[in-house]
Amino acid sequence: MNLAEQRLETGASATDAANSSPDAEFTSRYASRKDAILDTAMAVLDERGAGGFSLAAVAKEMGLHPVSLTYYFKRRDSLLTACWLSSVERHEAIIAEAEKQQTPQGRLQALITGHFDVQRRTRLGEIPPIGHFAEIRSASELDRVVVMTAYRRMLARIADLFRSGDEGPDLLRRSLYGRIVLELLGWSRNWLSLYSPEDHAGVAARVADVLIGGIAAEGRGWPEVAPIPLGAPMVESGEATRERFLLAAIEVLNTYGYQGASVDKISAKLNVTKGSFYYHNADKDDLVTACVDHSLETLRQGLAGPYGGDGLERLAASVLSLAMHQATGRRGRMLRHYTLVSLAPSLRQSVQARYQEMALRFAAMISDGVAEGSIRPVDPMIAGLVLMVVVNSAAYLSAAVPGVTNDQVEPDYVRPVFTGLFAAE
Repeated sequence: MNLAEQRLETGASATDAANSSPDAEFTSRYASRKDAILDTAMAVLDERGAGGFSLAAVAKEMGLHPVSLTYYFKRRDSLLTACWLSSVERHEAIIAEAEKQQTPQGRLQALITGHFDVQRRTRLGEIPPIGHFAEIRSASELDRVVVMTAYRRMLARIADLFRSGDEGPDLLRRSLYGRIVLELLGWSRNWLSLYSPEDHAGVAARVADVLIGGIAAEGRGWPEVAPIPLGAPMVESGEATRERFLLAAIEVLNTYGYQGASVDKISAKLNVTKGSFYYHNADKDDLVTACVDHSLETLRQGLAGPYGGDGLERLAASVLSLAMHQATGRRGRMLRHYTLVSLAPSLRQSVQARYQEMALRFAAMISDGVAEGSIRPVDPMIAGLVLMVVVNSAAYLSAAVPGVTNDQVEPDYVRPVFTGLFAAE
């Protein structure tokens, strides 16, 4: 029996047992059926993304006719919005539990533990997926206002978890920390499957250890390193080339997701026709594959250097170079990880595996630093995954946290992960 069937059976049993009035029975059955639809819809959205989401797809999973769903959700967009709002509510329930802790460190630990436990229960089939926010910008204009308002409220509550009286981080830095944590939780759905469900609590503890204790060995702090330029300067005008299409596609994909990034939008980014698009590209999927290859090549370049110094200095220079590349966009950007979530299922797993290989390269650098004593003894793989998130999420920081400039990427976004989010300045 799946979750939707359990919802329906539980609702009916509760009504029968209560021997309630016809109106109450109708209300209970209506609520149970609506909850069952929402549970199934969350699973469909998690698996297929917004582009593959439809009333028909949800109805098929439930063994119902699509028309029967319109009694509860009039439009596909109504159900999609309900999924995103439900995801916000479920995240806020975890945040509410974390808020009960007395210290910001305890609140951060509780937030990560709670989220990973929800993912554990999902893997065991006990509850539907908690959802993600990879494609909320693809919501219809009216729905987007509602969803983004709820999303920003949730992000503000995560930022408030870092409050610590007058001595804690200021509002801007708390907001940046909140972004790191929410991005990390969202990305974790792609790699937690590497661990058994019973290991989720231990993994959560190791993630919290990296964020709280930092990466640098005791007494080292942040090394004074300079970023190196990655990629080639962007050509802003001139003939439409394959390279210009590629960089434009990355920007459109990062904005609208895989399903929302149409050939028309990519062509409009360069102010060219669809004919020009198909002259340089076989189709959209061909270009998306090239975007993935380009992003991974940028990661490889950023990991390889050349960088001097010990393990900590090489790692810091690598992360800073990649983060500044992502933040400025002057030489193009890499695909955001939430874009990977929205890829077609047939492509998603292979791409995620390739990104995990990059995390392993970070892990190798961290292991070398631990061995020589420049890096604190952290879990190398977990720390590598955390750094992948920091690098990737440095894009569009000013849109997520108004008032942030590129000059603040190093001191307020990258450095704290090396020294610990709560380290005294």
